[in-house]
Amino acid sequence: MAARKTAAAPANPPAAATVTAMVPLIDLYIHPLNTRSEPPVEDITALAESIRAIGLMQNLMGYTQSAPGGSIGIVAGGRRLRAIRLLHDAGLMGDDPFVPVLLTGDEDTARLWASAENTARSALHPADEVRAYGRMAAKGAEPATIAKAFAVTERHVRQRLRLAQLPDPAIEALRAGGITLDQAAALTTAPTEAAALAELARVNGQAGYGYDANAIRQSLARSTATAGDRRAIFVTLDKYRAEGGRVQDDLFTDRTLLLDGDLLDTLFRAQLDDCAAFVSGRGWKWVQPHYEPWLSYSVTDGLQRISRQPIDLPEADAAELEDLLARAETDELTPAELARMDELEERAAGEVPEADMTTSGIYLYVDNTGTLITSEAFRRTEDDPARQADPGSDDTAFTVKPESKALPESLRTDLSRIRLAALQNELADWPDLTLYLLAWMMQTKLWSFQGPLQITFNPAPLEPEKTEGFTLPARLAADHLPGLDSGGGGDADPAAFAAFRNLGEVNRDQILQLGLSRLLRDGPLAAALAHKIDPDPRRIWTPTAAGYFSRLRAAALDPIWTALVPDDRDPTHAKFAALKKAEKAQLLHRLFNEADFRELLGLSRDQNAAIDQWLPAELQWPAPEEAPEGAYPT
Repeated sequence: MAARKTAAAPANPPAAATVTAMVPLIDLYIHPLNTRSEPPVEDITALAESIRAIGLMQNLMGYTQSAPGGSIGIVAGGRRLRAIRLLHDAGLMGDDPFVPVLLTGDEDTARLWASAENTARSALHPADEVRAYGRMAAKGAEPATIAKAFAVTERHVRQRLRLAQLPDPAIEALRAGGITLDQAAALTTAPTEAAALAELARVNGQAGYGYDANAIRQSLARSTATAGDRRAIFVTLDKYRAEGGRVQDDLFTDRTLLLDGDLLDTLFRAQLDDCAAFVSGRGWKWVQPHYEPWLSYSVTDGLQRISRQPIDLPEADAAELEDLLARAETDELTPAELARMDELEERAAGEVPEADMTTSGIYLYVDNTGTLITSEAFRRTEDDPARQADPGSDDTAFTVKPESKALPESLRTDLSRIRLAALQNELADWPDLTLYLLAWMMQTKLWSFQGPLQITFNPAPLEPEKTEGFTLPARLAADHLPGLDSGGGGDADPAAFAAFRNLGEVNRDQILQLGLSRLLRDGPLAAALAHKIDPDPRRIWTPTAAGYFSRLRAAALDPIWTALVPDDRDPTHAKFAALKKAEKAQLLHRLFNEADFRELLGLSRDQNAAIDQWLPAELQWPAPEEAPEGAYPT
């Protein structure tokens, strides 16, 4: 076939120029500057499929001074040229195809192109990559083929193909920068296209907390679950699938997603109800399925706990249990040993007497590991034999549960949340009352789960391991809030709170000021506050031999002495340096702690002040980060 040149560019452009021209395929050959070894045939085949599917995405680069007769040597793009020839031989490119080539007549430029070909490739934008892989897959290309064509891993291809299943607006948002690649990956966990679009509308163009990939997954997880969900473990994936449940692998987090969360919950509840029905035939008066992963105090409040009747284990089993319990206190038992210890303890605990079973019941629930748990036995107030024998009894140990107890657990939970939300909404308009609540929690030392606010009064540890030279101010001591009930752990008593309010604002503010100051954490903000407040560590700490100097290297003691004891008072600094570490530490201890020793050295007032103000670098606060004017007190 005769060579044909396009009129778009001369065959031999000036050496310094580069032009793009459509060049007949027949005029192209692989130049010796293209140093790549012969690629495997399967790689060329894969690349040919890519070019056929999405076109040639990068021009070849040719050297025009390479051969007589107008032939052009390809110095970069040898794999692409081989793939194009393969398509041509297969009759897929017409009789006389032209190929876009970037041309140069400059040998140095040609060598630069050849070198760059071996070290770098221009990366596609992720959105373009997603679309390109999707088009190839739509034409039948397998992930392995696509991976070879683009010189990437097969896992990378599968992730991109998962992204290709997103609605077009999501891909467009990724291309425009409205969402990140991580956010797009999170959208693939949506159970439906409508859910993905709804979440996209919420996060598109947004950044930061609440809109990142984790937040998107959490938002979408309300209608999905993972294979590690306790409900999925209990029901099993096989049963979920058999009932029509959809499963999808999250290729970006290596999780298996169950897309039909409502179906899973229905199956879970039905299976737990079946278990309760089965167990109810074993002599219990009642067996109650409980759908939460633990049995909270609110569920069993007011019920009488029924003790089991312990039994004596056979001598060998009893000795084995005693040995396991003793070892568990000092050694780490194997999983098999732990299981055996649990088994023996369960047997030793015995069973609930049959007479008690007829008046009591149990709860069945599934814990976070997916294990079916049988609770301890409980007796309801109305089933108490003592109450039935004496209906007029004043015993109020057990209270009658409200009628709402009969409601489904999920409904009772929803109603309690609605009630609390209404109260929080109103409390937001009572700032003074809120401050009293906060101060009262600090004063009474309520546990976080007992207090009216979900705040834990947990001051940072302040007392050092070596206490020599350190005096913790009394007001920072562990149990030194005004009026503190040192016992702690009491209930949130309304009467006690009313009495506290009657003490007035001065008492409240005193507690808040001290209590909140004790919760201050170290960090940049603390450094900024220190810069303004100017705290003096020497008010509560003095360096001593035991607490500080003996814990330093001997060489680190020399500059302290040299800086604080001038040459005219100690002309033999070199002698100090020659002392043993213990001797150096003792001299420095005397310098900081004995006024008579300072007098012996004849130190001036300024020199004494320097000793009293000296601090190691670790006790000095770093320069604060910039902050707006007025952010800190003056």
